[in-house]
Amino acid sequence: MPVREIERRLGIGSGNLYRVIDGSLDLRIRHLLALADLLGVSPTDFLEMGCPGAVQRATRRLSDWLGAPTQKSTSPPTAATLSIEELKELIRNTVHEALNQQDAKPGRKQRS
Repeated sequence: MPVREIERRLGIGSGNLYRVIDGSLDLRIRHLLALADLLGVSPTDFLEMGCPGAVQRATRRLSDWLGAPTQKSTSPPTAATLSIEELKELIRNTVHEALNQQDAKPGRKQRS
């Protein structure tokens, strides 16, 4: 995709994409939302990956303050939201499940 098309879709002026990238032009929320839309990802992904410490320090959700009903995500937690121990446990369980699936295939010798 041409740079000019990206700038148009982000709503920034011609020649400003590189200024946004190098930090000399402020990235606004609307730019972040447009970029997430362009890439087909959730804006949350940008915040979780860009500010993992802030995500880990959070003890409440915005809906706790607003009193709005929470919408529980059915997707699994991201690595940025897990503690190191939770991440290690998730990896161990995933590897264990994968090994068990391999062992369950016909003609495979069982691990001891």
